Amino acid sequence: MALPGRLRLLRRGGRRPRRNRPRRGRGGGRPPARALLERHRGRALRGLGRPGEAQTHIERALAFFRANGEAYNTARALTDVSEVLLARGESGTALPLIDEAIRILSEENADQHVEHLRRLRERCSDPGQE
Repeated sequence: MALPGRLRLLRRGGRRPRRNRPRRGRGGGRPPARALLERHRGRALRGLGRPGEAQTHIERALAFFRANGEAYNTARALTDVSEVLLARGESGTALPLIDEAIRILSEENADQHVEHLRRLRERCSDPGQE
């Protein structure tokens, strides 16, 4: 027996099913997904040799992650920006971002990512290393 809409809502404790929830914002109500997409677009552009565009996309994602207290994603975006900067030979600018990402990811127990960041950090002191 199908219940009228309001009764169904009451039976669920007032929660609407996901598909019927109102969307937030202009892009479908999924800001974290959009921020992740920005980050991955940036990574793809870096791989295509377009560092300026890459940095713009990654920094948009970074701003979102910082503003929303997403520590892990903040650190991953910091890593991506650092990689762009290192590819452009800007190790002095990359170093504080790498150190911040190491601090955050150490607290998150993301050992594999921390190890990668330590290798990036070594490249800052020895730019000939790849």
